[in-house]
Amino acid sequence: MEIKWMLGFKDISRLWRRWKDSRNASLALDSLLVIPEVHADLADRNRWLVEVAYWLRQPNKDDVEGVVEASHPEHVRLRALLKFLDGRPDAKLQIARVLRSILKDNDALSLLCDTGVATRPNFWGEMSERIRNKFIAPPPNKPELAVLFALGFVGEHDASWVHDLDQDLLKAIHGLVHYQELEGEGNHLFDDLSEAIHILISYIGAAGLSYSVRSRLRDVSGQHSPFYKLAKLAEEILRDEPRLQDAAYQTCLKDFKVVIDSCYVACDDVYNHLDENGVSVDTVFQVETMRLRLARVELLLKSWLERENIKNYAYLTADLIMTVQGHRSVKRLAEQSFALLSRKVVERSAETGEHYIASTREEYFSILKKSLGGGAVVAGTVYLKFLITNLNLARFFENVFLTVNYAGSFLLIQFANFTLATKQPAMTAPALAQLLDHVKSKEGLDAFVDRSIYLIRSQAASVFGNLAMVVPAAVLIQVAIMFIIGTPSMSSVKAQAVLQTVSPFSGALIFAAFTGVLLWLSSLIAGLVDNWFVLHHMQDVIRYNRRLNIVFGEVRASRWSIWWRENIAIVAANVSLGVLLVLGPSLMISLGFGLDVRHVTLSAGSFAAAATALGWKVFLTAGFWLGIVGVLLIGVINVLVSFSLAFHMALRSRDLPELDRLRLYLALRDRIKGNVRGVILPGNSLK
Repeated sequence: MEIKWMLGFKDISRLWRRWKDSRNASLALDSLLVIPEVHADLADRNRWLVEVAYWLRQPNKDDVEGVVEASHPEHVRLRALLKFLDGRPDAKLQIARVLRSILKDNDALSLLCDTGVATRPNFWGEMSERIRNKFIAPPPNKPELAVLFALGFVGEHDASWVHDLDQDLLKAIHGLVHYQELEGEGNHLFDDLSEAIHILISYIGAAGLSYSVRSRLRDVSGQHSPFYKLAKLAEEILRDEPRLQDAAYQTCLKDFKVVIDSCYVACDDVYNHLDENGVSVDTVFQVETMRLRLARVELLLKSWLERENIKNYAYLTADLIMTVQGHRSVKRLAEQSFALLSRKVVERSAETGEHYIASTREEYFSILKKSLGGGAVVAGTVYLKFLITNLNLARFFENVFLTVNYAGSFLLIQFANFTLATKQPAMTAPALAQLLDHVKSKEGLDAFVDRSIYLIRSQAASVFGNLAMVVPAAVLIQVAIMFIIGTPSMSSVKAQAVLQTVSPFSGALIFAAFTGVLLWLSSLIAGLVDNWFVLHHMQDVIRYNRRLNIVFGEVRASRWSIWWRENIAIVAANVSLGVLLVLGPSLMISLGFGLDVRHVTLSAGSFAAAATALGWKVFLTAGFWLGIVGVLLIGVINVLVSFSLAFHMALRSRDLPELDRLRLYLALRDRIKGNVRGVILPGNSLK
């Protein structure tokens, strides 16, 4: 027998269409009435109920004739199904028994306690769990109601239509579940609710009394902690049936509510402590998990107390559906856990960025002078790079020396109080984003536009100053080399290759965008290192280090600790940028992406050195003029990419509502049209 292993294009297309359609495919009503037996395998019963959920989500006018389209088509189908079962008592009884068996044989505690709440003890464990669940669905034979929710409620509107179920539909569903119920067939919903509350409170108490939370609470610890009091009050409330008419019971409920509110306040205190003393992602994850569990306790307790209010069950189910769907989201977990950290990183960048925005003539010329110094240093960096690459060292040692060259140059620029233009956008963007909180008012909009003009003008001054110094400095160094040794620092072939690297048609613009990403990453690394330094009290560690005090003395150790606190972000930014500029392209090449670095100041210096090596005839070549255009475009792209990424991160960290971007754009455009000279050159006023 011949076996065909290869599939044709049509076969693959057909299989792909079936795969896509299978997500929303549902069985016909006749097929759903093939009801499994009560004693059938749990997987078969669970799969049948999942298919019912899929059927409810698929509106079909042929099945429900004469019914106008409703806001929730699921309600129309559910109502039609219940009406159909009223005329088929045998099928109704069989479905009721299957539903009761499913509720009995599946564990409800996993749904009530753990659904939508992180089950792993730390962020990275939960992240890996969510990634696994995103690609691998749980098997239907797993005896947990949480699995049923995960398999059945996959529609984006499921929580909405369940939440909006009206009183009549809820009573009909309740009547179906309890139809001809025999003794011993009932479920233990209220016992499960009570037990789930106890379990959740034990989780909350353990987290609230853990060291990472307890050490960050002010004047609250041990038996005075609200997390300690929760369990005792819950035991009193859940001991027997609800006694809502009892005055003492009502007092206990009020005390419980007060303690719950105190737990929320304690969570806020932890956030405030983290905000002031460094952010720990694991602690943020732990506190966020506590808040979710506190909210779940309140919801479960409401359903347990108000048993006659059938709407509570719809609200509870809808909340569980939302949390099940949210629990699949890796993005939401990352946003919740990193929100505070990203805000701190942005705030640190904004504080630094304020120093790079010139609003007066004096500040403008100060930035211009500093950028001239930065250009002079980069000219030396360019020739050191040529020297290192000409040594033909092993790749490892070449990368080490290049990294030291770049990082050392950037640190020299920083501590000599010079400026490197392309490092500014990642710092200035967060400073500008802070003004977006107030752009709805006329004054706030004017302040934003003013700051934007100042930023553009300052960046232009920095780029101009860097290029105005690096080009003549590189030319002079090359002339000096030719005068001393008789030949330029590079051959004509290599010089032509250098000119080609900055041509707009050589991929330089793509490489410039990649460099903009690296510039932004260096500012992000600086913020993370600064947060780590504060979080782990490294200033005090250095100050009170025994060996440092013995060797240097207490005064010098204290000064050293202060210096590191003030400069740790600066050192991290410059060292990381040096590492990224060297190792970034190597990493991309190893991944199959032929990306390289094009930094405007470094490229301008290399271009000037190569052009000088070729002599005056270079002015007659197209490569020279294309190189000038390429260098300018590299600068624009470096700045735009770095600024855009930093600005976007600042917006996300501030959780601003949707901005009227057109209004901002028009206001900025009108200001530029009214005073073009003021955008580039300083004046008495920009208005």
